[in-house]
Amino acid sequence: MPTIEHPDRSRSSFVSTAKIKQNNWDLDAVLPIDYALTPQQLELVPPEIYTNFCNLLGRDVYSEGDSQSLYDYIITRSAEMSPEFLAMLDLWLEDELKHYEALRRTYHCIAGVKFAEMNRQFAQRVHEIEPIAMVLADEFTLLVTLMFDEIGSVYSYRRDLWEYYRHFGTAIQKIGHHLVKDEGMHFNNAAELLLTKHQHRLGEVPELLERIANLERNLHKYHQTFFLDHAQEQHRFPQHFNSAMMQLILERLGLSTPVKNRAQRRSQGLKLQELWQWVPTGYHLVPIFAEPA
Repeated sequence: MPTIEHPDRSRSSFVSTAKIKQNNWDLDAVLPIDYALTPQQLELVPPEIYTNFCNLLGRDVYSEGDSQSLYDYIITRSAEMSPEFLAMLDLWLEDELKHYEALRRTYHCIAGVKFAEMNRQFAQRVHEIEPIAMVLADEFTLLVTLMFDEIGSVYSYRRDLWEYYRHFGTAIQKIGHHLVKDEGMHFNNAAELLLTKHQHRLGEVPELLERIANLERNLHKYHQTFFLDHAQEQHRFPQHFNSAMMQLILERLGLSTPVKNRAQRRSQGLKLQELWQWVPTGYHLVPIFAEPA
């Protein structure tokens, strides 16, 4: 399992100055490592939901752990980064590795996969930086990409809550809620740093977002480097998913005119709701296909 190895910047004055926040929650209190679902609980879950969730977890577990490889790469370039960004990054990694462990426990108690097997599969992963090099250009680009990636995860995990987590009891459902909340905080933390450290470059954001979305659309697969992991699940969302995410980013950064008309706000809300409730024609549940870890 990845481990955090970095200097203690996370409680520095840089965090409070930049309004960086963290959702502090105790994984052991929510889902102890020996937590087990009863056979009766599992029998109540529709077979298609059980199979789909196992396949989904078989991807999500490892992509959360990939945060360590992205962090390690960025730290090799730490001299280029601001202290505020590095402090935020430490908190981000702490959260993502907590997600990795939380999903390992979830996967273990639902699918029965042993922790040793997960360790083996994770150790075999090849993290390819080159295909996503464009989004790693500098601190500004990293922050915009982080906003894009994390707001996508907010709605992805919200869909997962709607479709899967809620069927497996209170503890598993709480894990899903914490995932959504954490990713939302990461989105806001990146926004705060952009607004405080890179305001002079905000005019570049719309074009950069188009380039990021185009890169993800054309990757064809996820390269196991945490960023743009939604390339592996684009079939799960309606076609306007990325454009809706980009609009949320622009609104958060004050780069678009807020919608004030009540009817327009309602329409916008329905479009966002569709992001996590949409299913393709002919299905009652979005299909999730098993893939090698």
